Amino acid sequence: MAFRASIRSMRPSISMPNDALRDSLAERRWLASLAEGDPKALGGLYEMYGERIFRYTFRMLGNRTDAEDATAETFLRVLRRSTELRADGAFRTWLFRIARNLCIDKMRQHKLMELPPDAQYTGAEERATLRVTVQQALHDLPLEYREPLIYCDLEELSAKEAADILNISVPALKSRLYRGRRALRDKLGSAIERMQ
Repeated sequence: MAFRASIRSMRPSISMPNDALRDSLAERRWLASLAEGDPKALGGLYEMYGERIFRYTFRMLGNRTDAEDATAETFLRVLRRSTELRADGAFRTWLFRIARNLCIDKMRQHKLMELPPDAQYTGAEERATLRVTVQQALHDLPLEYREPLIYCDLEELSAKEAADILNISVPALKSRLYRGRRALRDKLGSAIERMQ
């Protein structure tokens, strides 16, 4: 239980269904405006998704500068392909797929798989220590397990959306998610017990 609670403490609060409907309508308007060449439309899409894409890229790369670069490049690619966009609900999946591919490219270039070893905290900062411990363990997981955990447990995407982004079946995603959670729990081992 402490494991899931620690993962949940790293993600934002859950939005209400009316928020999702409002966001879907806003997304469609911004995509239509972008296709028509409205210069404000990319800013509107960035307002909707910029923070989530940044969080995802940061969790994947573990480096703020690279995450900022990957986020910016993600939205530049959206702009370059704006005439091809469809407001059919697949935009978010497509956006995360772009960010994922950019992260994979950066990891191949820089091998940024670990947090700095000097990330240490004192006893008064137990929550921060747990967060760093979980982040370190997450970064130590193989990519095939790390991605489903980030998408489903941290970014709260549905299994279908995550599977679409990863280009795998939903059962394959659920298998990776199960194995990833188990591997993360094993990596954390007694660290969580010590924090309780």
